[in-house]
Amino acid sequence: MSEEPSIDVVAAEEVVIERTRTLPPRLEFVVKVAAILIGLYEILFIFNFNYTLYDLFQRLGLELDFLRITFQPKQGEAFVMAMLMVITFLLYPIRKKEKYFRKVFAYDYVMGAVGVISMLYLFAVYERYILTSSLNQTDVVFGLIAVLMVLEATRRVLGWVLPAIVSLFLLYGIYAINYDWTRFVQQLYFDEGIFGIPFFVMTIYVFAFIFFGAFLLKIGVSDYITEFMISLFGKRPGGPAKSAVISSALMGTVSGSSVANVLTTGTFTIPLMKKAGYPPEIAGAVEPVASTGGQLMPPIMGAAAFIMAEFLNLPYNKIIIAAVLPAIVYYGGVYLFIDLETKRLGLKGMAAEAFKTMAYFLRKLYILLPIVVITVALVWGIAPQIAAISSLGIAIWVAWISRDEIYGDEKLYVAVALLTTLLMFLGNNVAKQTALVLLAMFFLLVGLGIAKKGVAFNEKFYISAMFLLFIALTKYLGMTKEQIVLMTGVFGIVFSILVGYRSALDSGKMMYRATYEAMIDAGKTSVSVMLAAASAGLIQGVLTMTGELTNIGYRLISLTHGNLWLLLLLTMVFSLILGMGVPTTANYIITSLVAAPAIYMLVRNIEPYNQPVPGYTVLIAMLAAHFFVFYFGILADVTPPVALASYAGSAIAGGDFWKTAINAVKYALAGYIGPYIYFTHPEMFLITVSDWTPAMILRVLYYLLATLFVMYLLAISLTGFYNTHLKKWMRAVIGAIGLAGVTLNPIVIGAGVVAWLGLKFYGSKFAAS
Repeated sequence: MSEEPSIDVVAAEEVVIERTRTLPPRLEFVVKVAAILIGLYEILFIFNFNYTLYDLFQRLGLELDFLRITFQPKQGEAFVMAMLMVITFLLYPIRKKEKYFRKVFAYDYVMGAVGVISMLYLFAVYERYILTSSLNQTDVVFGLIAVLMVLEATRRVLGWVLPAIVSLFLLYGIYAINYDWTRFVQQLYFDEGIFGIPFFVMTIYVFAFIFFGAFLLKIGVSDYITEFMISLFGKRPGGPAKSAVISSALMGTVSGSSVANVLTTGTFTIPLMKKAGYPPEIAGAVEPVASTGGQLMPPIMGAAAFIMAEFLNLPYNKIIIAAVLPAIVYYGGVYLFIDLETKRLGLKGMAAEAFKTMAYFLRKLYILLPIVVITVALVWGIAPQIAAISSLGIAIWVAWISRDEIYGDEKLYVAVALLTTLLMFLGNNVAKQTALVLLAMFFLLVGLGIAKKGVAFNEKFYISAMFLLFIALTKYLGMTKEQIVLMTGVFGIVFSILVGYRSALDSGKMMYRATYEAMIDAGKTSVSVMLAAASAGLIQGVLTMTGELTNIGYRLISLTHGNLWLLLLLTMVFSLILGMGVPTTANYIITSLVAAPAIYMLVRNIEPYNQPVPGYTVLIAMLAAHFFVFYFGILADVTPPVALASYAGSAIAGGDFWKTAINAVKYALAGYIGPYIYFTHPEMFLITVSDWTPAMILRVLYYLLATLFVMYLLAISLTGFYNTHLKKWMRAVIGAIGLAGVTLNPIVIGAGVVAWLGLKFYGSKFAAS
């Protein structure tokens, strides 16, 4: 779920995300403590684990009133930001020149301390502010310092573009309110701004997914997915490229980050693609395109998707349902391009000896259980942060089970973990019976351990016993489903650290490190996405403070003379240009505030846009407008001239950047054209349909198949290949039909089918000489 930072190519085939200082041990310890404190505060007070823990002890007859301490959400956000200041000013130098990476300078300490104090000041005085709603001069001074520190921290981490844009808005804002500094600080420090909706979403939702993803990466889930897909597709023509598409789609559900996804799966898939015969400029383009789609891929999308849910006042599970068909179209389009490129190049599959056996991956399939759990939990409507933490507990358990070096009947332990997971989600009406079943499984493991039949009293047994007994206890005490899944995740972390710390095996020590390092990595990784959200929140605060939030929309409509297609095109260009220097989360926030209202106002009185999303008050017009800007903000990662994801791919592949980037744009065509189709056919968002009649089902199915067919025609045109190399005029005809097919007009689609059949049966007549 992390934001894409800048990248440095430090060697021919080495790419580093967010180059940071290598700190001496004592400062590294400070950074680790700050990162862990973010996680602990999030779990205890933002996820309300302290109240859950209080309820547990109360049911056990203990009144631990100190656990009932509460803080205001703004106080929690201020504490998290204070820790981010510690991490930022120690890890990120004031300039990117080599000498500034060598040590932490005195001004870094001073600025870090000032940043921390300015955030903790809000933590200290916010209770007073709630009561009085008034500011004194000290409040104003600390507020202004806090704004400056956020801008500087953002500049260090993400570069100068976003802070420069924010600064322009800030200058306009203070001018528009006649230099009323008290109002300025009240809006941007106490009420909205730094701690507005974007940063609130980061702390309440996104951090849990960053933590979840960090742990899955630590235990090797990404490697498993990538190697599994390679084994599945590798023997087929173009197997490495096709496996990269599928594995990146699945990994996108974990990382939600384009560049991080390239560097995770690409270091394995790109060399394999080159070995299979793909030129570097194609191998380096496939992975970035596939990885960029990770932020569009449910259930764990980019951080901007969580902000979208908050902006639209829709549950996150509705957002992921709305994103299903667009994700299918995106990855379907990429796959079709790769298939045609493979045939054009005449590539063959790789030898079976190059991969692990399919039996191995099927035996380890349970490693994906956490992703299944989080998907089901989100669709069921469990709060996103609770779903992420609960899945983390399952991830920890299956990670221990997967350690082949630790003795134990793998099938038995998997069956116990799977059954326990199912029982954990049962309601309270069968709580006592569930507790008895869990206790029976515990004693079964004990009995098998005594008999030495597939169970030994080792790490696998201890971790399984802890989960079984704890969940049985919470079920017996009658705790709610949400409380149980939250505690299972949190106590799972504790169980893993305890068992790993006591383990004498390398696998046990590895799990111990993976668990606590995941929390540290989550804290470090969250720096970029949270600072981007805080900076973009300042823009939102200025627009609200000045009343420009609605005025900009009217100005854009006037500029485009009310032409919807021109407005959509202008929005796309603005979003892509903005995305060249601004992370995707900030890009979405800015374009959703600037351009989305204009699109909404232009169509809100037109059928079906004037209808609300069934069951909610938000109009379909607003949903469609926000998704439109969301997609193009993400595609900036593969759009030249910056194209960070393509840059990473070309560096790993050792290919020419511009050729790689152009290929990436071509392969990602579904991402550029798809948003226009979804906007004009909002039924493809699924949640916009109020009555699923047979006719509506057929209509949506037609839209999906027709969209995929349009992508296929465009892929044929751009690759110039369909069973044979095509003449230029035929490519032009196919391309024209494909572009016209964006309307999904049945006549145009029919013409496309006729053209395709002509190629299929009479292709030799259209072959290039």
